[in-house]
Amino acid sequence: MDTRSIATMDRNRRITWGGGVAIGVGLIGLPLVFIALWPGVDHSPWDVNTMILALGVSLSTVSYVAGRIAVAAFTQNRVSPPTRRPYVVAGVSLVVAILCLLIALMA
Repeated sequence: MDTRSIATMDRNRRITWGGGVAIGVGLIGLPLVFIALWPGVDHSPWDVNTMILALGVSLSTVSYVAGRIAVAAFTQNRVSPPTRRPYVVAGVSLVVAILCLLIALMA
């Protein structure tokens, strides 16, 4: 049995899943950011617009993290995997989106 294929299975999985998640989540998150920032779209309550922006930023950051993991696996860690900062940005954005949703439901 060839042990090279066993050793690279985890790497291949990180490339495949990281790339797929990066593209899939990015195609959801980036349009939300554009909708929230586009001047022609009217979101009268500020909290709804902020919620859309925070959710878009959160999903885009998760997409960046997954893409960075895929690139690090593809280049065999010559490009460093993501640090803690993108996870903090995604978490804070998600908390802002949840708070704005609660404010919008209470009002």
